[in-house]
Amino acid sequence: MRRLLPFDYAVLNLARRPARTLLTGLSSALVAALLVATASFVRGLERSYEATAEPDTAILLSAASMKDVVRSSIAPAVADFVAADVKGVLRVGGIGGDAGGDVAAVSPEIHMASYVRLGPAQKQDATDASDPKYAAFVRGVTTRAFLVHPAVTLTSGALPRDDEVLVGRLAAAKLGVPEAALAPGRQVRFESGTWTVAGTFAAPGTTFESEIWAPLAPLRGLSKRDDVSAVFVRVASPAGFSDLELFARRRLDLELLYMPSASYYRELAAYFAPMRTLAWAMAVLIGVAALLSGANTLNAAVQERGRELATLRALGYRGLPLAWSLAQESIVLAAAGGLVGLALARLLVAGSSVRLSMSAFALEVDPVCVLVGLGGVLLLGLLGTAPAALRVLRLPVAAALKQE
Repeated sequence: MRRLLPFDYAVLNLARRPARTLLTGLSSALVAALLVATASFVRGLERSYEATAEPDTAILLSAASMKDVVRSSIAPAVADFVAADVKGVLRVGGIGGDAGGDVAAVSPEIHMASYVRLGPAQKQDATDASDPKYAAFVRGVTTRAFLVHPAVTLTSGALPRDDEVLVGRLAAAKLGVPEAALAPGRQVRFESGTWTVAGTFAAPGTTFESEIWAPLAPLRGLSKRDDVSAVFVRVASPAGFSDLELFARRRLDLELLYMPSASYYRELAAYFAPMRTLAWAMAVLIGVAALLSGANTLNAAVQERGRELATLRALGYRGLPLAWSLAQESIVLAAAGGLVGLALARLLVAGSSVRLSMSAFALEVDPVCVLVGLGGVLLLGLLGTAPAALRVLRLPVAAALKQE
């Protein structure tokens, strides 16, 4: 039966060279934090588009738009045609001015990129640095948008009037300004108009939260548009999708393209696949660098402890128990550094947000991210033991005992 070295031996060896142990543990912490941040970024990017897609919602946009809502341009009357002709549309109790009867869950919308300035208009040069402009995503909607996008919830203030807007919970992060700059009562300027922030809304995990919602009619006037970008339709049952697709194919004069929202946002998420791949590639490269550094450090430690290890071999310990003891040292150090890295990631990553060209999303440190961070650093620690373990297995006892 092979004798194993006590676990205390591996732990005490870490304290023999505190500087080297501290640096190796710090590298493990940084790698763990990086893996958590990468996993959080990738999962947040994927979730933001998956959560935005509603399983019972479809989109009608221009056939010439190449499936891009921002490029799309269709007649505003399409929404009324759908509400009147498509039987499968969801109908709910009246809201607003339609309180007298059921309202079709059909939302004509404008989707546009715009530049936003903060505060009331100022009498100065438009290029003045004291009045910067920020890239924003603006959505023109009616009250029916809340029927089609049930994830959106008003968190403060009230529904906007003609000269007011709603801002998403992450709109300030998207613009790169303090949240107070978009608090209810503050003013923003875009499309030659001055708007007052009427309230804020939340839609956890979706791209809606980085948007600014303005009333459709005033936005059309200020942007000099006689069209809308798309019509979002919520159906009452899966059969409603067939009815809506048949309507789009039958009305050739409207030149419509039908897409389930799940398909649309899935294709939109695929656009960011290279970004996700690049994030993982960077994490892997840094992990490999840490792996090589750790392996070199442990291999140097074995060389310095050659006489000690040879003595243990002479006392009857086989090569595998000695290699396992080295693996214990590496795993304990990696685990300790990994826990520190998880704490750093929780402190610095959780709750922060990432800005993209047309949206923003919040980062969360969920159990999957924790598993990726801690599991990854433990795996690197174990793999880093291989060169040192191989050296121990091949250790010439007699020559090592004569080592100075």
